[in-house]
Amino acid sequence: MRVLLVVMLVVAVAVSAVSAQAPAPVNLAFATLDTGSAWYVYGATMAELLRKTLPPGSNIDVKPRAGGVGNPRLVAKNETPLGLAFTVTNRWAFEGKEAYTEKLENIRALVGGFDTYYLVAMATKKLGITSVREIRDRKLPVRVYTQPVGALGEFAGRQLLRAAGLGYNEIKGFGGSTQHVGYNVIIDAFKDGRADIMFAVVTPKHPSVSEIVSSVDVEFLGLDADTAKALLPLGYVAATMPPDTFKGQSKPVSTVGFPTVLITNKELPEPIAYTVTKTVLENKDALVRGHAGLAEFEPQTAWQPDKVGIPLHPGAERAYREKGWMK
Repeated sequence: MRVLLVVMLVVAVAVSAVSAQAPAPVNLAFATLDTGSAWYVYGATMAELLRKTLPPGSNIDVKPRAGGVGNPRLVAKNETPLGLAFTVTNRWAFEGKEAYTEKLENIRALVGGFDTYYLVAMATKKLGITSVREIRDRKLPVRVYTQPVGALGEFAGRQLLRAAGLGYNEIKGFGGSTQHVGYNVIIDAFKDGRADIMFAVVTPKHPSVSEIVSSVDVEFLGLDADTAKALLPLGYVAATMPPDTFKGQSKPVSTVGFPTVLITNKELPEPIAYTVTKTVLENKDALVRGHAGLAEFEPQTAWQPDKVGIPLHPGAERAYREKGWMK
């Protein structure tokens, strides 16, 4: 009997030790953008991969909000421990400028350089303009659409208008209008002839833009030198959207660009940050199958400052150093 009790005690202690070592499951909200966006597809693809590598029982809840400007705020408050953002909005948030009134110094990067997003002004060809400045010069009563406030597409559109000497009030003064809505509404507005121009940030193969250009003749308006000059000091980088990025776009479009970044905050446990980063770095093929816009992602350089815009989480650093990509 004593031997049996000793054996049972040893087994109990061993089971207890294993249980203590087993990582606890986590539930992580993941902020992206509305369901018609490339970011939502990115998030859903990453979530599917992470459910297989995080501790058993873990879940990733992909949220269709709040975009490049809003997501750093959600992540900083830990409402969503994971989020997609841009290098440019990361810098603004960390430094407390432009779209941010306070410094969000606890945000950290996990993986950057997923793609290249371009700031675009997309007008119907029947509007008959080749630059945004023509709206001001001709006092055109244009019907402007953007994503909701909180998305970089809306904020960058305002910055572009400001650089061209315009604002929402001036557009309304010309008899025009502004709508800040999800992509599903924007698509219908273009198809129904209720939209003249959209300001957005888009990646190649962007699903909603691809749907619009498949049924409506549009013109992508490049930035003139003066407008670009006003935007570059804000942290944007000069970029050219290649010809045939979208149907009917036969010419290159001179604009500004920036990559998508997966971000978190300092509160995320180091082992979880490590697992998230490692999983994303090791599954490029699956990411590209999820969305073609991720084809230019280079895991080996995803840690570099110009690809993330803010400090890395220590867990992410460990993943890059283990692979020998970061010295």
